[in-house]
Amino acid sequence: MLYGKERRVAKRISYICEVECDASGVSRLATRLNDLSMTGAFIDSMTCFAPGTILNLRFHVKNVRIETTAEVRYSMPQMGMGVRFLDLKPEHEAALESLIEGKPLVLPPPPVSEPKSPAGSGQSKKPDMLTGNFAVVSMFDVIQIIENNRLGGALTVDSLAAIGEIQFDEGQIVGAQSGLNTGVEALKHFLDVTEGSFEFRRTSASYPRTIQAGSNMSLMLDLLRVKDEEAALK
Repeated sequence: MLYGKERRVAKRISYICEVECDASGVSRLATRLNDLSMTGAFIDSMTCFAPGTILNLRFHVKNVRIETTAEVRYSMPQMGMGVRFLDLKPEHEAALESLIEGKPLVLPPPPVSEPKSPAGSGQSKKPDMLTGNFAVVSMFDVIQIIENNRLGGALTVDSLAAIGEIQFDEGQIVGAQSGLNTGVEALKHFLDVTEGSFEFRRTSASYPRTIQAGSNMSLMLDLLRVKDEEAALK
């Protein structure tokens, strides 16, 4: 039978609910789950996967969203397939046990997060340095990474289009320098950078604010528009 000795031991109940399943992100099915136990279930489906296929399952039990993988143990064409759960989390097992055994639902406590590292311990999860090449990642993407991580520091650029640095405070552009140019005029030079290398070094030092902007992307887009207008007048 479906699970051999496992099927005979595990208590099963008739429980119908919607379930989404897919194999490695493809062939997604939205169908019904039935014949539920602590170890597996039967999925009603006209489309079946071959035995041994590993599925990603998503369904609800007592308002608990269960996301787990399961192995197809057998298939019945145009009827469905029996699956065995592979990696149920403790809260998923608690929800299944509550439903199947009729017990009150008691979810396990959330895992205790690790204490934050003391300031200056050198164990911060935020990167201290970021390096790369503009042939792989764009200037806009690099700025977005710095902004999303709320980093402070200097982004040094070495390119044929511009050489210099862009300065950040809490992820926001506050200054720039390229040759004799500073502030917004310097930042304009970096808009044309499509090749070359970059290096971002994180620092707690503050930079003099020579650029005022509420958003990095809005600032860059405004500068692109200004450059286009200046080019059109030439």
